[in-house]
This record gives sequence, structure tokens and C-alpha cells, in this order.
Amino acid sequence: MGGLVSPLNPKVTAARLHENERRVLLALEGRGSATTQELSAETGIARDTVEKASAWAETKGVVSFREEVLRNFDLTEEGQLYIDEGLPEMRLITLVAKGKNEISALKKEFSRLNIALVWVRRNGWATIKDGKLSLTLEGSNSIGLPTLDEGILHNIRNNSVTRNPSAIYSERLDLLIRRNLVVSIEDMKRWVKLTEYGKTLLPTLKKMRETRVITQITPKILQNESWKGASFQEYDVTLPVPIIYPGKRHFISSIIDYIRRFWVELGFKEMTGDYLELSFWNFDALYQPQDHPARDLADTFYLKTPYKGRLPNSDIVENVRRTHENGWTTGSTGWMYKWDPEVSTRNCLRTHTTSLSVNQIAKLVADDLPGKFFSVGRVFRNETIDWNHLAEFYQTDGIVIGEGVTFRNMQGYLKAYLEGLGLKKFRFRPGFFPYTEMSMEAEVWIEERSQWMELFGAGMFRPEVVKPLLGVDVPVLAWGPGFDRLIMQSYGIDSIRKLYGNDLELLRNARLWME
Repeated sequence: MGGLVSPLNPKVTAARLHENERRVLLALEGRGSATTQELSAETGIARDTVEKASAWAETKGVVSFREEVLRNFDLTEEGQLYIDEGLPEMRLITLVAKGKNEISALKKEFSRLNIALVWVRRNGWATIKDGKLSLTLEGSNSIGLPTLDEGILHNIRNNSVTRNPSAIYSERLDLLIRRNLVVSIEDMKRWVKLTEYGKTLLPTLKKMRETRVITQITPKILQNESWKGASFQEYDVTLPVPIIYPGKRHFISSIIDYIRRFWVELGFKEMTGDYLELSFWNFDALYQPQDHPARDLADTFYLKTPYKGRLPNSDIVENVRRTHENGWTTGSTGWMYKWDPEVSTRNCLRTHTTSLSVNQIAKLVADDLPGKFFSVGRVFRNETIDWNHLAEFYQTDGIVIGEGVTFRNMQGYLKAYLEGLGLKKFRFRPGFFPYTEMSMEAEVWIEERSQWMELFGAGMFRPEVVKPLLGVDVPVLAWGPGFDRLIMQSYGIDSIRKLYGNDLELLRNARLWME
């Protein structure tokens, strides 16, 4: 931790120190610095408690706290054995010098022959030919001479390893560690020192030492009135504390519940359905012609199995066919092409939850009107993935159906919805969609990118959508926000891809609820 200079009066700071912090400061009086181990011995407080108290005292600017890693060494059981018996490679060259150079014979006499062979060859002390060892000049000269490796082992046993070793010494020491003859032990040494500000607290701390300080009020203290004449531990509520990361639901799940509750509280009923949708409901019932670009493979995920589905009620299919071909009785000329029922039977992953809306309209009868409905669910589009687009995202749809509903009513619903999601700068502007008229688009201002971002489209369903399904032309308000972009804006997330990633920091810090 970095030391922080306290802006408080020394008496106030002293009163807010924990008992262990006060004892540490008093133990440091008259000393330049001390280790936590030394402070533990002097105060009688456990070393880890001293370290915690010192770390907290540092945040208050009364001590400085530094750490130093000390590297110590110890012999392994094998390393200790080699000190007593000698290194295997040294023992081997001694035997060879005495004429015992046949490997087969040495195996019977020397249990660590394999280890010794590795190191005499690596050191260049001997060569092997026809099953016999021959000493090199360097090997002959090494007999009887103490090696650096042996010296290091003895130093470790005698606790006299140099703290500033030469490069060759360090290299051989590391080699002995790799040979498992030596182990390296790191010891963290922590030093504590009074700051100038900390020294100003000492007179107050000495006086407090003579006064009983109550750190916790208990029923017993209140009953026997032992608090009288004592001072109370002060607490600084501005001090940093550990952040708690409780288990919680994913923020997107929480937002889905929020959106669901928002529409229910406005009197809407929920529509549900499957991800797998018939092209008829996804496109045809919404008055999208069968040659519309949105129906291409480039934009829609079509299923291989099951490839086709079953068309609904024949009357509805016939009404939709006539509307596409010549406008039927809707007052328009339609798209003026030959409608193919086979195209409508293809199965796809729904590209919008608006397919649930037209499904719902087809189920209504006169007694169901007026009605308000909404849906929340995943939709799928074959789009290029970037900061603003995913192939899979959430969408919420809504429809209001009944005589007398107006475009202004829809703007009121959507204004309340966007404000409820915490958005402050948004706008509605005219738009075009093949199945609504009038139509508009909602956009939100992205401050970081200095641009407007499209949120969703909305409008009043055309007669070509409503009449073939319901039998009569009744005003229907319709909207379909994909709310992943709304979440980005409300949570300050700069890429839609992060919504479904594994960024633990984002998941931890995401607030539990939307503003």
C-alpha cells in the first residue's frame, strides 16, 4: 500500500487508530525502522496481526511500510548425503584414477554410477569407449581438488551463503537447485517506519495508553456502567474496505425481468413462442414479398432439418396469398407476383419476435378487443459481427390493438419505456418498414462515439398485415426493440460482444438493477 498523508488533526487520527495500530506506533518510538517480526516480539502481538495493523496504519499516513524478499537456501537429504560422502562425479574420477575404469564392474561397486556418468561427461572429465572410462586432462587435474559445488554445499550447511554472489557462483547454485541438492526458500521481510506525521501522534498515544478504550459496546458494559470514565474507539467511515462481490443473477436476466414487469404493469399480456419459426409467420404474414432481400440466406438462418413445416388455417393462408398477389380487399394492389406456398413452408430461426405478434393477432376474436400484448425473447440474424451487431440477440415486441388507438399513443408508450431503462437522450424520426404505415425509428445518442445509434422500428400495422389475419382492419400499434443496444448504453458498454463474454470484472461490477 502507498502511504497517505492524513488531513486530520493528530488527536483525531490517534483516536481513530485501532488498539493494535497504537501499540505498533508506540513500539516504533525512537527507532528508525523495525521489522514486523521485531515488533511482534516487542508488542506481544502475532506477526500477521502486526502486518495487518501496519498496513492499515499506512493508509492513514502514520507509518511507511516496505517489503523485501530474502532468498535463503537449505540442503536436501541428497545434498546432505553428498557433503558426507562426496559428490558422485568426484568419487567416480577417483576410482577411475585407481584403475577401476570398466563400467560393468563399477555398476556393482558404485550405486550412483548413472548420476556420476552424467556429470563427469558434462564437466568434460572423462570419455567412454568400449565400455571403459578414460580421464581427460581436466579430469585428472580435478582429482583431490575442492570444487565450487562442494564449497557452496558447505556454505549452505554453515549458513554462510554470500548475499552478493558472483555470476559463476549464482550459476553453480542454480545448477545445484536443479540437481535437487539444494532448495531455495523465499522469506518476505516487512519493515515499518514512523512517518513525520506519525511522530506527532506519539504524545497523544502515550496519554491514551493510560486510559481505558472501549472498542465494542456490550450489554455487560451498559449494565455495570463500566463505560463511565472510559474513552470510545472512533471509526473513520471514509477508510477503504474490502469490496464484497456477492453471488447474483446475470444483469441481462435481471433486465429481462424488469422489462417483463414494466409491460405487465401497463396492462400488457405476454406472448411466447419457439425459436423455430415458419417462414409464413416470420415473413409472409408481415406482408414481406417472397423475393425480399431479408429472406436471403445472407440474412436468415434456414434449417436443413426439419426443412419444412405445416401452414396454418387455410383461410388465413388464402387471405395472405391474395393480399400478396393483388391486395385482396385491403385497398392496395399487393406486390403483384405469383405467391408460392412452398416458400412459406420453409423453417427458419425467427429473425424477430414480431412473428409472435402476428400469430397473436390471428388468434384474436372480436371479444378480445381491445388488447395489449408483449414478448421478450431471442432472435437470430445472419449478420456480420461487430461492436454493434450480433448474430443472436434479445428483442421485445409489443402491440396494442383496438379502435381509437393512435400513433401518439405509441410514442407515449415508447417514451415511458426508454425513460424507464434510464435513457435520457433519444429521439423518434420517420422511418420505413414494409409492414407498417405510419412508421418511425427510435435512436439514442452515443456520447463516446458522437453519433446516433438506431434502437428499433415502430409503426402502425398496414391493413395488408391485419385484415388477412383478423378478418377486419383494426388499428394496431407495433414495435420491436432489440434491447441489447439499450443495455450497452445504460451500462456504458462499448461493444455488444461484451454482453455475452466472460469478463468477470464487468459481471462483478454491473449494478443489480437498471436506473
